[in-house]
Amino acid sequence: VNYDELQKIKILPKFLKKTKDINLNKKIFKTVFSCPIVISPMGHQTQFNKFGEIETARGAKKSKALAFFGTQGRMSIKDIRTKNTNLSFGWEIFPFGNLKWIENQIKNAEKYRCNSITICIDANVRSHRYLDRESFYDARKFGKRTNPISPEPELGKSYDWKLITFIKKKTKLPVIVKGILTYQDALNAIKYGASAIWVSNHGGRMFNSGISCIEALRKISKLKKRRKILILADGGVEKGSDIIKYMCAGADIVGIGRAAMYGLILDGGNGVEKIINILKSELETAMINGGFDSLSSFTEDRIYEQ
Repeated sequence: VNYDELQKIKILPKFLKKTKDINLNKKIFKTVFSCPIVISPMGHQTQFNKFGEIETARGAKKSKALAFFGTQGRMSIKDIRTKNTNLSFGWEIFPFGNLKWIENQIKNAEKYRCNSITICIDANVRSHRYLDRESFYDARKFGKRTNPISPEPELGKSYDWKLITFIKKKTKLPVIVKGILTYQDALNAIKYGASAIWVSNHGGRMFNSGISCIEALRKISKLKKRRKILILADGGVEKGSDIIKYMCAGADIVGIGRAAMYGLILDGGNGVEKIINILKSELETAMINGGFDSLSSFTEDRIYEQ
């Protein structure tokens, strides 16, 4: 659903815009990265590469991009940090444990110098995935693990918006709420203390017949007219012009998932770096040919739905 809906969006180019000095650098949580592209948190990465998240982190470091990892990943936060000492990365928590366990996750994120805490709100139980049923493939059965399995997944169904306030009170790190798909949930995230919201539908795998991320973003981004809030978005990104569409629709930062895993499969961290560099090149080229002179030139009037 994400890819299909994203392709319905068309970009209106403008010319003679002095695009010779494109700068893709993006400041995110006090750190300047090489681009507004981030690697979204994804679980079970050792099914694709022996070292999984460690190699993804290495690729992010080499390309000077921000990456997110988390409690559903295979490699521990300690291992990721030990092998990537100077990397700036974020830590995502699935609420699959009691408040004490969540607090310990926050403390570990601070101990290992993460730049933010993300709380995933849209994946309380494993969904019915029809392609998985046909292939009988379960990623959870493949690849090694050093990251402990979350202790009580059932507790994910017991939390409400007060969990965001609890997390906010336990850390000075920015708190991102991931899985936002409606304007009201975006308001709730801000009301209960979120530093940023992440428009995402978990790759379209968690809720059948749900809304696409680009559709949701175009409604949620109206928040920017009322208050300043950092907006991340992901879903279906395959090329540089897809990033332009998301940013014109209101995203400050755009996440990639599957593309990064293709790189990880092909050549570990080097492959991840290559994918990010390809997307950066495509983004810059599309900006030049489309008449976007800076990251601040992305506006909603430059896109329309076919």
